Amino acid sequence: MSASQTLGGPSRCGRVLGSSLDKIIKNAAWRKHSNYKLETLSDAGSPDPTSPLLGLSSSDADFVLNPILLALDSNYAKVADPALECVSKLFSAGVVRGEIDGNNSDSILYKIIESVCKVGGIGEESVELALLRALLAAVRCPCVLIRGDCLLQVVRTCFNVYLGGLNGTNQICAKSVLAQIMLIVFARAEEDSMDVTIRTVPVSELLEFTDKNLNEGSSIYFCQNFVSEVMSASEGVPDLKFSQPVEVLQNGESKVEEEEIRDEKAKNGLELGAGGVSSKIREDGFVIFKNLCKLSMKFSSQENPDDHILLRGKILSLELLKVIMDNGGSIWRSNERFLNAVKQFLCLSLLKNSALLVMSIYELQCSIFMSLLTKYRSGLKAEIGIFFPMLILRVLENVLQPSFVQKMTVLNMLEKIGGDSQIIIDIFVNYDCDVDSPNIFERFLQDCQWPSENCSRATTGFNHNFVCSSGYHLPA
Repeated sequence: MSASQTLGGPSRCGRVLGSSLDKIIKNAAWRKHSNYKLETLSDAGSPDPTSPLLGLSSSDADFVLNPILLALDSNYAKVADPALECVSKLFSAGVVRGEIDGNNSDSILYKIIESVCKVGGIGEESVELALLRALLAAVRCPCVLIRGDCLLQVVRTCFNVYLGGLNGTNQICAKSVLAQIMLIVFARAEEDSMDVTIRTVPVSELLEFTDKNLNEGSSIYFCQNFVSEVMSASEGVPDLKFSQPVEVLQNGESKVEEEEIRDEKAKNGLELGAGGVSSKIREDGFVIFKNLCKLSMKFSSQENPDDHILLRGKILSLELLKVIMDNGGSIWRSNERFLNAVKQFLCLSLLKNSALLVMSIYELQCSIFMSLLTKYRSGLKAEIGIFFPMLILRVLENVLQPSFVQKMTVLNMLEKIGGDSQIIIDIFVNYDCDVDSPNIFERFLQDCQWPSENCSRATTGFNHNFVCSSGYHLPA
């Protein structure tokens, strides 16, 4: 029997830890001691609710996880690499349990996630990929809730890998991991549960507007397999999913200590109430959405007007917002706080970025606006009344001499809008038939006359009586 097999022992936790510890630890005396500890591990018996590892007591869990933590902090690639591999396996196998939050910085799991985030400074391509794999596995794990500052740190680390990655493949992987994390976080926020079905992000769609130059031959294929492997590894975890029921009182506050609730509100800028964010899962989604919107509104300083890093970060944040809105569900229409977040943060971001002359940003803005128009227009009448003329009509009216690419982008949008008769009806009823709103539909038809002479005949033949009698109306 090999040393790694002997080191692992019969338990699931031991099998995950054994081979990695064998690669990390070179001290014979320590190895003998670890061999004994892992050999005695068993999945049987009553689980310790305070232990971060399945089947182990809290003290034993700290004992076997400390070498992983030391390896991550070693700043040595040959030691950190197997430690990252071990962290990925622990989360993918469902061995790790509990909640990881920045408020509990003394937790061994929090220290491990923090060390994983810092290990990217080693500057090795393989370490960057292993880091991304470990972080995605941790967020994907249905037995662990990573939240608060810890979740923000995970997102920030992936951002840094994307902005400073050692090659194009690693940067595409970082973007793919970020997009997948967004799908995970907001799919859970949608259902307010950890036990949800999560789709795998299509990597090719993430390169629709930017980063096509990063594709190094088979990079897209590699990154797609990279994300798919991590997602599939966490599926079918046989044990109970993480659950933390929150009993809500009539005033909307959960039965948690009042001071803790006040601290959480002050930290995240949230207020719990009827129709608002009432769980930790949804709070995290709200905070991530707000921070992405704020990041997308950062602009270069006068001292450094050509800050390419800041511009790439802005574009990436807009791409992630697009992923969120494209895959969003009813929570963005029915939950007042999430709907207000769109109005307060996302719409402000679109407004501030509308003056930029960067084509990729304009395309992303149009794509996000298209999602708002097609899926969430019922609660965004005033906002759509502002952005439709600003993003679409001003280009058709040739304000400031827009480029050919801008015009083609708008025409492609109009083709999609024209393919949905309900959108056309809603625009006419809610704006042109409202004396207090601008005549968007009328301007829309007038501005469409320039690409085709047939548009004028189509306008003449439009049946206004049919529209007015249709009975469709959006709530104000």
